[in-house]
Amino acid sequence: MDLPAILDAKHIDDAADLLDRYYRQKLTSGHVRTGARFDTWAGGGDAPGVANRITADDLVALALLGEEITGPAVVGLLETKAAQIGELLELIPADLAMEDVTPVEYFHVLGKESPAWLLWDLFRGYKGGQWKTGAGKASKLLARKRPKLIPIWDATVARSAGLGTSLTQWEEWHSLLTMDDRDLARRLAVVQARADLPAPVSTLRVMDVILWMDGRRRGYKHMAGED
Repeated sequence: MDLPAILDAKHIDDAADLLDRYYRQKLTSGHVRTGARFDTWAGGGDAPGVANRITADDLVALALLGEEITGPAVVGLLETKAAQIGELLELIPADLAMEDVTPVEYFHVLGKESPAWLLWDLFRGYKGGQWKTGAGKASKLLARKRPKLIPIWDATVARSAGLGTSLTQWEEWHSLLTMDDRDLARRLAVVQARADLPAPVSTLRVMDVILWMDGRRRGYKHMAGED
């Protein structure tokens, strides 16, 4: 995957403007888009006390991004699979950012046998849940719990970035964020500082929002609920 133009050094001000508009611009409803509250709803999904369990507030946060959770998934996430989910979350550092994962650490942190990947499979319903949870929904739940480490999968963002599948995006984003001594991650920090957001968000979320807003501007597929 090549670096999308909107994320390069020549577009810092443009990227900061897109980020600012996502979190501050009022829509025709008179309110900012609901997705702007996903990161901080009820204190955030990685807040102390809730970082290692799924809560009803996490499911509300998904609704802010336009994702509906089925009844069986609600019961599974909050009850029948809660213990297993908690065990896996405890094995995934809440304070580790994707750009800080070394190539040596990658397999254990984000590889196909890592707790994060096992949790991805569980959220998708592959491990007996049969919840029919799509990649976007599962990724947003993971991102809610580990916003610094797990990226959101979204069709608009994927097209903006030239991503082909959710199954390889972790590896592709990791490669992009860690190349050239984490140059992109540092630039995204500058973008966020210039946007002066109401509350700080993760590097991954900054990147996600910029690419989503850029994709909307280019007329790419609109994903429901980001308003």
